[in-house]
Amino acid sequence: MIKHNLKIFSQNVRKNKTLTDLILETQKNIFDIILIQEPPRSLLRHIPSHTNLEGDPLYGTPNHPDYTLFIQDHCNIENYPRVTTYINKRLSRMRFSLRKDLINHHDINVIDFHNGQDVQCIINVYSDSNQTAIQILRDNIRNIGNTIVMTGDFNIRDSDWDPNVHYHLIHTEDLMFIADCLDLELATPINPGPTRFADNQCNSNSVLDLVFMNPSNLGFNKHILKLEIHLPSDYVPLFIEVSIKEENTDFTFQALKKDSDNEIAFVNDIIKGVKSIDTLNLKNQEDILRCVAAFSSTVKDAWSTHSMTKRITKHSKEWWNEQCLVCINKYHESGDIANWKVFKAAVRNAKRTFFDQKIQEIASSNKRPWDLMNWVKKKNLPAIKAIYHEGQPCNNLEALWNALHSSYNSADNRAISTRFLDGINQCNNIDWPPFTGQEFKDAIAKCSNASSPGPDHVTWRHLKPLILDKACLSKVVDIANACITIGYWPDQFKESTLVIIPKPNKTSYNTPKSFRPIVLLNTMGKLIEKVISNRL
Repeated sequence: MIKHNLKIFSQNVRKNKTLTDLILETQKNIFDIILIQEPPRSLLRHIPSHTNLEGDPLYGTPNHPDYTLFIQDHCNIENYPRVTTYINKRLSRMRFSLRKDLINHHDINVIDFHNGQDVQCIINVYSDSNQTAIQILRDNIRNIGNTIVMTGDFNIRDSDWDPNVHYHLIHTEDLMFIADCLDLELATPINPGPTRFADNQCNSNSVLDLVFMNPSNLGFNKHILKLEIHLPSDYVPLFIEVSIKEENTDFTFQALKKDSDNEIAFVNDIIKGVKSIDTLNLKNQEDILRCVAAFSSTVKDAWSTHSMTKRITKHSKEWWNEQCLVCINKYHESGDIANWKVFKAAVRNAKRTFFDQKIQEIASSNKRPWDLMNWVKKKNLPAIKAIYHEGQPCNNLEALWNALHSSYNSADNRAISTRFLDGINQCNNIDWPPFTGQEFKDAIAKCSNASSPGPDHVTWRHLKPLILDKACLSKVVDIANACITIGYWPDQFKESTLVIIPKPNKTSYNTPKSFRPIVLLNTMGKLIEKVISNRL
């Protein structure tokens, strides 16, 4: 999905349910986001309890099938939220969420969304006559990350933006401080004018609804006051268009298609390269490094030559094949409904063939029936809030990296004392006979082809043909025996890719301890480790 801008509708509806329903229905095909101040609230039902047999009243806000409603928790009518945010469901892939962990107050909505690798925020504000929301924002502004727009009913009349006012309020300084902390500035509409019309002729119209945006944004100073459609509210709706960084989920990566000609050529090049490595008379660390470096270089060259560039899109599926691509392209060219039916039939056939093959493989080959669990409807994890580290939210990649690194690599570069070994009784030395090729064949035969590779991209299914080749097998055995004899483990075998996955059944995922690191090592080193483990 590529999104260049967001179209935002903002208005104080003065608790008018009819107006709110009208906005949601008439603007659903135009606006991505609708920000409401002073939303209506109506009694839905009474909830009986052991303390109140008649039931406690439950109030609700209008909803709409095309929008996702974000509203702060509310227990009673006195503290009912005075801002609500509606996100059009066509933007669901941008993963909008209400960040109650940043600010949990009924007059403020901090909504964040994912835009590529960035997380950006939108702030919807209603500030009462006591300027409660301004105070809350000022006290919590350090928690809020990259904000693209802050708007709402700020309820401040000031000479900076209202020509009918000739004084300056202290609350304005607080509001400008908040905007400055968020790297935002007050935007001027294309058609300046009042945003609230006076109830009677004794009072003057006023400017209370403001828009704050970064000056570099293409939507800065371009929002519009729709004076002609404000009724029945005395507040004027704001039409805001804010540009955002392109969200492009069309990422590319290098890969080899299973059982393809490229994969076969990749394995053959590795076998050819390994055969050329001189593993005779490995007497020191330099000799081991030379051989392992030659193996790594062979793998790298083979991968660069034969791997193909793949794209990750929201439509990427394992079962997708060439026939599906041909049919969908034909439909796009013609727009004929008959071609669409042909495409759907191709999809059904592709799915049936793929899943039948997978079931057969699991049943007869790797004997791992739990792999079928990937196709069961998974339980959704709770919405992941910002990870907190040392009391601060991680709102950018650098802060997140520091939090995870300090948690998972806390022992990195730490001095290690081996004095505790002095109190352990030493066992008698035992003979360690050289490894045999059969040990490697037995070890790799038990390895699953479904395992993920390390940084070198070599999987067990790539390594198995190499071990079955007698010439290559002897080279691997020579390197393994030299590592044991010399007592050296090369750095190439220690290289790894670290994958962070969430731990199951956690109520919250806002700390690094709620996640588990998985280390994926290079496969050749893992094979030698497996043989050593079998010996022990």
